[in-house]
Amino acid sequence: MKDIHIIRSGFLSVNSLVVPVCGNKVFVVDPAASASSRDSGKIVNYLKEKKLECIAVILTHTHFDHVTGIAEIKEAFPAAVVAVHEAEKKELDHGPGPMNISILGSFGMNQILEEISKQPLPDFLLKDQLTLDNLFKKVDVVKMPAFAEIKKEISQWTVIHTPGHSPGSICIYNEAEKVLISGDTWFDGAYGRTDMYGGDEDTLQQSLSKVWKIVKSGTMVYPGHDMHFKTS
Repeated sequence: MKDIHIIRSGFLSVNSLVVPVCGNKVFVVDPAASASSRDSGKIVNYLKEKKLECIAVILTHTHFDHVTGIAEIKEAFPAAVVAVHEAEKKELDHGPGPMNISILGSFGMNQILEEISKQPLPDFLLKDQLTLDNLFKKVDVVKMPAFAEIKKEISQWTVIHTPGHSPGSICIYNEAEKVLISGDTWFDGAYGRTDMYGGDEDTLQQSLSKVWKIVKSGTMVYPGHDMHFKTS
């Protein structure tokens, strides 16, 4: 697997990740660039410049700062499958949902609610231990060249449900490549805050223990903010 490309974008400098699959196919994690954060096109322009095709958008969770770029990706790549954990379906179900309404209200950022309401509905609901090849079971494989290779490569990514920062927070893990995309669950020497709507400290500690038992030493971790790091 080639290196994951990090595009820092959105309101709170989210690590929007471009993850290679095979050939020119990629999936994007937590696209945050949008007109309201004054970086519209930052992700899509990169993909087009590099002649990459986005086949999926994976959300580690649905906090406002991680989701405002979904619509731009879908406009540029209509076939891309948008996936979110089933516990946070309501946040994008003709959203914004209760979590973002509460958080943005407490931050005094209610103007962003309209931006969230423009985001498309999820196409697929993720569950714990699901591999990402399941996203494409209903896709017309005739319209996706090299589907067998795509399925083989993307099946190496496994969903780990890690609630605590939010109810539907996930990490996605590629054991073969020793790569973990941790969202806001795990940072270098820190972890996601739990004092917002939907957060819970005890639950997050349980989630971190779960991840630490699964992830092997020497794994490269790509969090939702800040720098990536390697586990000891």
